[in-house]
Amino acid sequence: MKSYDLVVIGAGAAGLVAATSGHRAGLKTAMLEKVKIGGECTHSGCVPSKSLLNAAKHLDSVREMKNLGFNKVIEPQVDFAKIMDRVNDIVEGIYEHEKPELFQEMGIDTIVHSSGVKFIDSKTIQIGKKKLKSKNFVICTGSSPRVIDIKGVKNSIFLHSENFWELRKLPKHIVFIGGGVISVELGSALSSLGSKVTILEYSPKILGPVDPEVTDYMVKELKSKKINILTDVRITKIDKQKDSNLKYKISYTIDGKKKSAKADQIFQSVGRVPNLKGMDLDKAGIKHSEKGIKINSYLQTNHKHIYACGDCTTPYKFTHTASHQASLIINNITAKSRKKNDLSILPWAIFTSPEISHVGLTEAEAVEKYGKKKINVFKVEAKIDRFITDRKIGGFIKVVFNEKDQVLGADAVGAHAGEWMQLITMIMKHKIKAEKVAETIFAYPTYSEIIKKVFTRYLRTKK
Repeated sequence: MKSYDLVVIGAGAAGLVAATSGHRAGLKTAMLEKVKIGGECTHSGCVPSKSLLNAAKHLDSVREMKNLGFNKVIEPQVDFAKIMDRVNDIVEGIYEHEKPELFQEMGIDTIVHSSGVKFIDSKTIQIGKKKLKSKNFVICTGSSPRVIDIKGVKNSIFLHSENFWELRKLPKHIVFIGGGVISVELGSALSSLGSKVTILEYSPKILGPVDPEVTDYMVKELKSKKINILTDVRITKIDKQKDSNLKYKISYTIDGKKKSAKADQIFQSVGRVPNLKGMDLDKAGIKHSEKGIKINSYLQTNHKHIYACGDCTTPYKFTHTASHQASLIINNITAKSRKKNDLSILPWAIFTSPEISHVGLTEAEAVEKYGKKKINVFKVEAKIDRFITDRKIGGFIKVVFNEKDQVLGADAVGAHAGEWMQLITMIMKHKIKAEKVAETIFAYPTYSEIIKKVFTRYLRTKK
């Protein structure tokens, strides 16, 4: 039985950071994976979805060319199978730099086995027939799509974020059950490529955690692209249709009325569940629930030498969250001074067209925490010169300030919002006051100049 300083369980975003950082810090390290190194982000999440969105945005750009003065613009034919093959090529190209032998050559013992990891006790695990001991463990096994039972059909008929990438025929009409980020991103891409798209959401609004003002703007954009969005929906049954290209009938109620929609594909996007099944966590005495592994502010489980991070612990299921937490763990194992898991300044983006981005507190959260009288909310429309020259007018940035003119949070929707909103993250992280930002020179004309505008215009209202 081999012994290690560090055993990393899961080789997604967090696992790769933990294993490589631990190895560089001089820890004898092993990295274990059940399926494929790279995890959800590489194989079924960030990489393929953004690659598909990129293809859709190129097609949208061709459609816009007539408005720019080009004549005889011929719309390209959509070869969905070829588009998906190209997406797969990108995934495989990234995976070329994540294959097990590369980490093995680096000096990290790397094991990929379909059995996954099982705990024998709090210091011993098994994968396949191999048993390993370690001074420290990092559990970062990620999450998987939640698939709920619906009367009339088997769960196997549903598409989700993992099996979607096997599609090679463009859906004629795809119905998304759930109106979260995945539905909105993939739905907008498929709509651009020629699918009829319907989103059915159980709650009163799609994009649950997104600021309501941003959601309202995005709903208008999606509807302008002929995406049908229905909220407060209760799905009652799904029937298979005989002799029909649209082989499924989805029955539901809305506003007390019975309705139905027909589709050839149904995509379930109703949340994610932590990948903990079969790990025998109870044998190691690791506290957990259906929401994930319980951790303290230093990312430790109830056993101080067993850490956990990423999707299997947190509701903030982002690649950058997992990577950040993995870095903290290695610091907390190797450094004299430990760091807490502070996610109060956590940026995220939704890569629709236009993009949505957020960091810190929303307006509603700020009001709840500080009271309406102790905050100032200022908004600037995305109508400055670079947006105008690129024909990307639309959207806005909304910044929440405290009484000292420091930023509490921001929400934005607009062209490249995920990029220029990163400046707000830096401003918040380093507690830079509005006056200092307003004094900073921004290159003209850039999208990020909107950040300067929001600060300079806000300060004018204070005089």
